[in-house]
Amino acid sequence: MKLTEKQKRFCEEYLVDLNATQAAARAGYKDPNIGRQLITKNNVSQYIEKLRKEQAKRTGISADKVINELAAIAFSDRTELAKVDDYGVVRLTPTDRLSTEAKKTISGIKEGKYGTEVSSYDKLRALELLGKHFGLFTEQMTAAGEQELPKLFKALEEGDDESIEPEPEESSE
Repeated sequence: MKLTEKQKRFCEEYLVDLNATQAAARAGYKDPNIGRQLITKNNVSQYIEKLRKEQAKRTGISADKVINELAAIAFSDRTELAKVDDYGVVRLTPTDRLSTEAKKTISGIKEGKYGTEVSSYDKLRALELLGKHFGLFTEQMTAAGEQELPKLFKALEEGDDESIEPEPEESSE
């Protein structure tokens, strides 16, 4: 099914902030729920995907580039940015002597009250985004935990205080 001009406008607006409700409003729709409905339509989602690919090609942005930038922030050696000399004085490394990876971690440089201040992107946030992308943080209940819960509930129902006590851990000595 062919898209209307209004639906095409919605798709273009959706790429601005990936917010279906706001995109629908900017495209001229009155119903605040229409964005969620449009996004589920096959022809609309296909057009959005087409626009995304065109945008990625036009801007040169790819998933690999984003992952590489996040990896640079997450894994670069921050000690390359500055050194502490024998007298405890911090010496900033000139930017022309920094590795490309170290440069990618810098979010800003300014003259502050006490001298030059270098700020960097959040290493933990970069690690978190990479971990989520690669599925490293799946929340699963351990098999042992799954076995212990039914025992605990049964003991509570029966009023058996001894069953509630944790089992002593084996000594590794």
